[in-house]
Amino acid sequence: MRVFLIRHGETVHNIAQAWAGTTDSALTNHGMLQIESLAHTFASNSIHFDSVFASDLSRARITAEGICRPQPPKKDGGLVTPILTSDLRERDFGSLEGVRWQSPSTPSIDASAPPGHSSRSTSIEIIEKETTVSMRQRSLSFLHSHFLPLLFDDPTAKRNVAIVAHGIILRVLWNCFVELFDPMSISLMPGIAAWEGGPAALLSPSWSNTGFMELSIRMKQSWPSPRPQRQITSQEVRVASSSIVDNEGPSSGSLPGDILLQGWSMKILAVDNKEHLAGLRRTRGGIGSASYDNRQKRIDQFFK
Repeated sequence: MRVFLIRHGETVHNIAQAWAGTTDSALTNHGMLQIESLAHTFASNSIHFDSVFASDLSRARITAEGICRPQPPKKDGGLVTPILTSDLRERDFGSLEGVRWQSPSTPSIDASAPPGHSSRSTSIEIIEKETTVSMRQRSLSFLHSHFLPLLFDDPTAKRNVAIVAHGIILRVLWNCFVELFDPMSISLMPGIAAWEGGPAALLSPSWSNTGFMELSIRMKQSWPSPRPQRQITSQEVRVASSSIVDNEGPSSGSLPGDILLQGWSMKILAVDNKEHLAGLRRTRGGIGSASYDNRQKRIDQFFK
């Protein structure tokens, strides 16, 4: 199985250098061109997706829909369409949503104030941002509900799976991916510029807009049984997630040992691949950075 972890196209919050989180930030015109370029690259390289999962926030949903549009019909004749889930939403930044990164006006959260009460130093209501534990719970829920059943359904099938989400939740999802494998079974394609050496399992990737991480997951031929001895239960997902210490770095917690992907390997083929953006230039005059309106003409038609 080849898995593509993809970040959404550029948004107005990205341009403003502001936290978007769960806010439904609109894609820019340039972001739409990024999506079109990515979709064309996948199609022209015969990367045909069997399954496409996406955050239900519009910037990820529209990115996923754009990727699906030029895809050929599936073997059963059906069209490839995104499967949307709130598990893949970006981190909820609470009161910080819409606030610029490192802005001097960013409110300080008074930890002693009751939840929902206003801080004395600012007039806005302070709402705590989502914890790392919560994001891990959502990532594990996605793996349990969507990804692992697909992987175990036919371990020898040559499937392409796209997961379209957001920069921070993709990092958390990647950490959960890593914990499914024996660290010694994770390797990197030679020449990946993002890596400076050391165990591949310690890679800490990042994503540009429409950049993607490509993984190859396969069962080792010598492994006798492709399926786990038992299904992962929702209770195990909750227990495994709640045992994690809430911090911003890599977590030491993991899923129970007997449900790791023993006998499977993962090879990292690309990190933040954005070759599809080579030669793509932002439309001048402020048009490229403006919010995309699907009622308007195609951007390139403005200049014909």
